[in-house]
Amino acid sequence: MRTKELFGKKISGPFTIPAGIVTTEPSVLERIANEVPQVGILTTKSIGPQPRADYREPIIAQYSYYSFINAVGLANPGKDEYAEKLSMVKIPEDKFLLVSIFGSSCEEFLGVAEALWDYADGFELNISCPHSDIYGQSVGQDAKLVERIAREVSYIGKPVMVKLSPNLDVGETVRASLKGGASGFTLINTRGPEEFLYDSFPVLSNRVGGVSGREILDLGLKSVRKVRKLTSLPIIACGGISNADHVKLYRRAGADFFGVGSALAGMSTKTIKDYFRYLSYDVENGSKMSLRYVRYKVNMDYRKFKVSDNERLADDLHILSFDDGLPSLPGQFVFAWLPGKGEKPFSVFEKDPLTLLVQKRGCFTSELSGLKRGDFLYVRGPYGNSPSFNEHTLFVGGGTGIAALYLFMKRYGGVALFGAKDKAHIPHADKLGRMFGNVYVTTESGDFGRKGLVTDSLEEIIDEHHPEFFVNCGPEAMVRSALKKELNHTSPENVYSSVEFLTMCGVGLCGRCATSSGYRNCVDGTFFRPDQI
Repeated sequence: MRTKELFGKKISGPFTIPAGIVTTEPSVLERIANEVPQVGILTTKSIGPQPRADYREPIIAQYSYYSFINAVGLANPGKDEYAEKLSMVKIPEDKFLLVSIFGSSCEEFLGVAEALWDYADGFELNISCPHSDIYGQSVGQDAKLVERIAREVSYIGKPVMVKLSPNLDVGETVRASLKGGASGFTLINTRGPEEFLYDSFPVLSNRVGGVSGREILDLGLKSVRKVRKLTSLPIIACGGISNADHVKLYRRAGADFFGVGSALAGMSTKTIKDYFRYLSYDVENGSKMSLRYVRYKVNMDYRKFKVSDNERLADDLHILSFDDGLPSLPGQFVFAWLPGKGEKPFSVFEKDPLTLLVQKRGCFTSELSGLKRGDFLYVRGPYGNSPSFNEHTLFVGGGTGIAALYLFMKRYGGVALFGAKDKAHIPHADKLGRMFGNVYVTTESGDFGRKGLVTDSLEEIIDEHHPEFFVNCGPEAMVRSALKKELNHTSPENVYSSVEFLTMCGVGLCGRCATSSGYRNCVDGTFFRPDQI
């Protein structure tokens, strides 16, 4: 599709990824900006006046084919920290940086806009999030307040787009926004709030959330038609777009630009690049090449497992075994869900029967550690990549990162170097030699194996075995220390590492597991080359 202009600025393409999806971290925003020319409008995560924590997981579920329901809770680092993050990324000149902002009053909206003014080409007012008590839709239902907010933010001299809710009177909101001097509109935000049940349990920890994807395509088209009758200002349409036919429908309805969000579920960074390239081609040529990349269903179904054993290794470490297996590749992970308690990701320690290594770190892992034989929980997955190696590989694991390496060792053999604070925190410590052969162990206490950190012995093991590949898994400090030593002996393409990034959705939509290089752990990893971390 041809290059366009937005508020006098030439941009590389007519697409955007809506606020709150994929590009929620500036590092991912920067990577998409530099690698996906079709995305000419970069929309940030919605940013508020103060840091705001996520809702407890689960925060997202597949609602129906091509559709999702989510309740993230407008989680964000706050205006000051986000401004600092934006100051460290480079955005190409042919991109329009649309900074999404929210607040509960004119003063809060204006304060956020002023803090981010230096970086924004324009602002998007989020007055439409459907699952917040004091923000989003709660603000949008007050027409006079919407008018004042639009006026106050417009005064600071940059274009203002207003993001509309399909759950409110779109016409009333548009008229109020126009009185306030709005420059254009983004529509629609998610439908809701609604509830989604699995086995009669509400999946979202917030119980209710907003519905996105194909389910709201017709609602989005209807809203765009209505807004276009009221104004000639620019419209960014989002809601159910996944192929060229949807883009054309929105264009005929009156949209100028197009947001693609839920359709990106499960796509790696490379796949997103390919998808947008073909989507643009399809729109221009009437082809359907982009369809191959969109999944009507991603791997988010839960399976019910029964606990068969709970082996206590230490006060804070347990091995949970279940009554059935789960087909998994080495290095992959799953989410364990206890309805009403939460959900967290875990490496697959054993696949048949499914076995997880659980370290108590908070309320949810304490609940898991307390499960007894016969208790049930739900599991979804597996997720993540599984790089291929050979028998000339050194596996370096620290802490609970050891769990991710056992399946690799079973498949490829090789040499292992494991480290933990003491013997009790080394799973199957007395069986390692019989299980894998060449296994070296370090403990900080010195009660088993060599005394010290796992990386203290690394160079000695390298000199003895001359490995061709290196695989690291553990805390970030351990991984970075290992990389410094390993890269003295091999090239970066022979080293893969997995770091404990925050992972919340598993399908790449929430973007919370971003690396500093702009990759998402759940769909691009979890095992990365050094330049990707």
